[in-house]
Amino acid sequence: MILTTIIPPMSSIYKTIKELSDLLLHLNNILIVTHERPDGDAIGSSFALQQAFFNLGKKADIYFSDTLPERYLHLSNDQTYVIKPKPGANYKYCIALDCGNYDRLALYDKNIRNRAEMINIDHHPDNELFGLYNFVDSNACATAEIIFDVVTSDTTWKINSPFANFILIGIMLDTGGLRFDNTNAGVLRKTAALIDYGADYLKIIKEMYFAKPLAMMLLETDSCLNHMKSEFDGKFVYIHLSDELLNKYGIQYKETEGIIDNLRTIKGVYIAATITKLNDGYKISLRSNNITYPVNQIAKELSGGGHKLAAGCFVKSGDYLSVEALMLTKVKSLLGY
Repeated sequence: MILTTIIPPMSSIYKTIKELSDLLLHLNNILIVTHERPDGDAIGSSFALQQAFFNLGKKADIYFSDTLPERYLHLSNDQTYVIKPKPGANYKYCIALDCGNYDRLALYDKNIRNRAEMINIDHHPDNELFGLYNFVDSNACATAEIIFDVVTSDTTWKINSPFANFILIGIMLDTGGLRFDNTNAGVLRKTAALIDYGADYLKIIKEMYFAKPLAMMLLETDSCLNHMKSEFDGKFVYIHLSDELLNKYGIQYKETEGIIDNLRTIKGVYIAATITKLNDGYKISLRSNNITYPVNQIAKELSGGGHKLAAGCFVKSGDYLSVEALMLTKVKSLLGY
């Protein structure tokens, strides 16, 4: 489903890949941004689009608010990105990828859309259509899939192996290695096409799933054995990833995105969550194994968002115990207890 509602004043909704491709082909002086604490889809789609512009001889910068998680550094192909933009850096266009609302974008300048025309490309069903130009397809398994469809829609675009690798990284992350419910025949065909285009499937699989640092393995084991809690007849499990626990193993929060997916693999679990203290509040990450229990409903009630099976929110007020209690109340209601 391509969203066509909640249109901001003076904005445009693009309904087809061809319309989006035609728009992107005419851009220059481009900045690419994504959400804070980027995951594999945000990183993969950003690098892929940058590479697509490079292949046309166009310059495009990427802004991330922090260094990338280690698992992606080995796959970045030495692609460049910016943490601290040069003073006076001005862009004509700002492309926002894989982000449902403007406030969650990692931006060095929150007023950038007053100076640059913003293009919003996403696959989250609750996207707020905050761009001057918007393309949102909630049927896409990942934003990376949308970028792949764009670049394969017009022969003006050029495809090479770095582009294929970045797209595959995004798809693999958001489909859980082609295991989640958003994996369909079309996604599998595109994965095969990416390999034909030169994507190093085996290297990506190894780095993403079979090259876990020992410290991370110890953190995952400790967190599951000693810190995991189970509620509602085992249908809900969660872990508090406290500063103390992360510091014990020298792990930064940005490296922990796989822990919650371990929890969702436990037999009998319907919903899994992690709670982490970040700056002035708590980040709640949510996963569901059944669309009957859409966790984006909980996230939306707590001013967050996401997909039915994967969502998150940030709670600014209260201490850990109050945030935990709030989460349990929401999950209890969703599960019907």
